[in-house]
Amino acid sequence: MPLYEYCCAECGERFELLRRFQDADRNQTCPRCQSQKVERLLSSFASRGSPTAGCGPATGCGSGGGFT
Repeated sequence: MPLYEYCCAECGERFELLRRFQDADRNQTCPRCQSQKVERLLSSFASRGSPTAGCGPATGCGSGGGFT
C-alpha cells in the first residue's frame, strides 16, 4: 500500500497514512482536530523544485502543490 501525505485545512497538521490507491481521497480525518477538511499533498520526492512551502489556514494546503 502506498503512503500518502495529507494536510488539514483547519489546523495545519501534516500527517501520513497508508492507504489503498482507490481510497487515497476518501474519508480522511485529521488526527489532531478531527476535521474532514483534509487535502492530499504531493510527496516531496515526486515534485520538482523546493519542498512544500507549508500548509494550513494561513498558507492553504494547495500552496505546496497538493491536489485533490
